[in-house]
Amino acid sequence: MAKTKSECGPAADSAAPDVQNTPTIWERIDAPRGARTTLSHERIAEAAIALADAEGLDAVSMRKLAESLGVATMALYRYVNSKDELLELMTDAVGTASELVADPNDWRAVFREAARRRRETALAHPWLPAAQAQVPTSLTPNRNLALERMLAALEPLPLTGDQKMQLIRALDSYARGAADGEVNQRTMLERRGYGADGDVRLLLRSNMQWLLRSGRYPLFAKLVTDGLAPVDAVGEFELGLEAMLDGLAARFGI
Repeated sequence: MAKTKSECGPAADSAAPDVQNTPTIWERIDAPRGARTTLSHERIAEAAIALADAEGLDAVSMRKLAESLGVATMALYRYVNSKDELLELMTDAVGTASELVADPNDWRAVFREAARRRRETALAHPWLPAAQAQVPTSLTPNRNLALERMLAALEPLPLTGDQKMQLIRALDSYARGAADGEVNQRTMLERRGYGADGDVRLLLRSNMQWLLRSGRYPLFAKLVTDGLAPVDAVGEFELGLEAMLDGLAARFGI
């Protein structure tokens, strides 16, 4: 059945935001501002991060943030148009690429440092995975500085542009997945009263006892009864990281 005029064409499109013509927060930050004010994007980001670190991402509201800054809520909207823009500002601010020490000419060293920084940032700011799930964070200034550094390390290698991005996305997927999983476990332990650095085996003890009694999983049960060492989060992250780098090197012949 043919669509009516109200179902298609300009009238239907008018409800959608004109993304192409809407300046991003980063464009607005770059634009010259008028007279100096008590607020700045940096102050707003710092206050929002402090609030999220202390009370969690759900505690970050424009009203509460305004109170912490000692300004009216409407004053914030002269800097950030929405909660989503605030989240973009926060995720970019914690992703600073300062104090990087890896040899810029050694692609493995640069990738290794980027992955470790991703994990360290997530552990320092446990709200980060949830924030990144809500807003696009792949093309923010600090994120692009890290990307530029990785591309520079790959520049001397015989790779196409697509291959370079495949390498970077693979590394990022590993680092994000491992770090976010660790954050989720620490959050769960803390919420259950075991502390973020608690032994997850205590939390899972009842499930484990049931599993062993069931007799349904003999191979896993043998691993448990033979004795498994406590999980070493750092060691496992490093093992996975080196395996990832070895695999990428072999796959792309670099």
